[in-house]
Amino acid sequence: MKRFLCFKAVLISLLLSSVQQLTASDWTLASQKFTFSQKGLDKTSSRQIADVLPKLILEQISSQAIRTLPSKELMDRELNDLQTERLSLFLQLAKENKTRDALVLSKEKPSQLRKALEEEDKKIREIESKIDANIQSLLEVKNKYEKKIAFESGQKTFDENAEDKERFPFPFFKHENHDERTTETVVLYKNDSSQLFSPSQDALNDGIKSFTYNKEVTQAKINGLLTGQITVYGEYLSVSVSLYLFPGASLNAVVTEVGSTSDLITIARNVVRNLTPKIANCLPVKIKVVIEPEEARSTALLNVDGVIAGEKDELVVDAGIHTITVSADGYESQTINYAFSGEDFFTLKTTLKPLVTGTFELSLKKMNQGTFFFNAMENVSVDEENQKARASVNGRPVLAVFTDKQGQSAFIFISEQLARNSKNLSVNVKPYDREQNIDKRRRMLYTAYSALICSLVPTFYCVGNFTAYNNSYVSGRASYDDVEKWQKYSYYSIGLSCASGAWFAIEVCRYLFAANEVLPADAKEKK
Repeated sequence: MKRFLCFKAVLISLLLSSVQQLTASDWTLASQKFTFSQKGLDKTSSRQIADVLPKLILEQISSQAIRTLPSKELMDRELNDLQTERLSLFLQLAKENKTRDALVLSKEKPSQLRKALEEEDKKIREIESKIDANIQSLLEVKNKYEKKIAFESGQKTFDENAEDKERFPFPFFKHENHDERTTETVVLYKNDSSQLFSPSQDALNDGIKSFTYNKEVTQAKINGLLTGQITVYGEYLSVSVSLYLFPGASLNAVVTEVGSTSDLITIARNVVRNLTPKIANCLPVKIKVVIEPEEARSTALLNVDGVIAGEKDELVVDAGIHTITVSADGYESQTINYAFSGEDFFTLKTTLKPLVTGTFELSLKKMNQGTFFFNAMENVSVDEENQKARASVNGRPVLAVFTDKQGQSAFIFISEQLARNSKNLSVNVKPYDREQNIDKRRRMLYTAYSALICSLVPTFYCVGNFTAYNNSYVSGRASYDDVEKWQKYSYYSIGLSCASGAWFAIEVCRYLFAANEVLPADAKEKK
């Protein structure tokens, strides 16, 4: 039993750790205010560009992209955590040594001094052992990621023969290998594209590679930082945007773009287009596009994230969320938004519907002066002289509303099969305040229910007395007149309860019918 409980505890802990590993964390991207390569520009009217341009770049970056973390970035994170721990331990060591030195002056008796020194020596030895373990962990982390970094950089391949080939029956027991990649969701600094990271003046003076700068960025929980340098000549500018990864301040990418100072949005989009693969840090994926019917393929156009693609049959895009629109002459456009990640090949099959055009006519079965509103886009008034409303069709169902002169409305639904060119349709609608009618029927329902409940009280009382007197009469303790009297009362009360029950059932049906009137009336083809 004890072994079973131990195994159960281990199993639960492994499951919990597996769930924690599957929970994706965030990869925070930030930008600081850009700088000018030319002196004096930061004091002119151009200084706003250094503040606006990084915000536009962050605004164009998808905050739901998925980043695949390289081994070097993971190693830098662990090394930074170990470094932070070592600094904390060293400060504790310095504090304990100063405390030990002060004991000589604070303790008068030799026995007290000896005991206090022994306690402080024990604390110092514990801290020193933790520092030694930290330094040992430093070497282990470097050895842990050495092969992976070499593999990802293409310097060497993994030796599968050197790996432990033992496998366990559960997936959370399997050994870590080079195919397993850690992913995180890209989010913006403070979840706001208008918020820029502002390092202190000391950090700026020391430089982005300094310990002070690295400390401020990591304390802000920033994983990627964009910096930029702007060069302006007349109405044109050149901007070089650099992506640094933290901790470590390693330069990951540099993108240079040239454009007009009056069109910063285009510059920001072009910068983001080149930065996105570096932010996602994943291989491109291929998307095979199958367009049906065949007649639509010759004129089909593919639009990927607002840019027309040159190829029709196969797309090559960076892994992540993309919006693809397929359009063709004479057919309705179709758009798909999907996260293309986790695989290197996708098949996108789309069947375009022919573009339907034309008009149909709709009239009321019982004439009533008012106005038809079709899909909140068209409105047509009807009266005794013009009894038919004409509306356009596009191959989709139509939701219409009819409003009479008193302002009462009723919804109308026209199915896709009826919303066709040259169709002559009619509908039977009753414009009235449905919300007010439902409230009225609900109040009547509650009243009938209350009457039913109240009627049960005298019914139970009278039926109970009748039963009691009848039993007493059989035993010879009650008169026949008393039995007859309570029998008559029980019949009256039962009748009252039955009437209340029937009233309640009627009000339930009326309430359901009133609620059902909210549904749109179906149009029918006029014969």
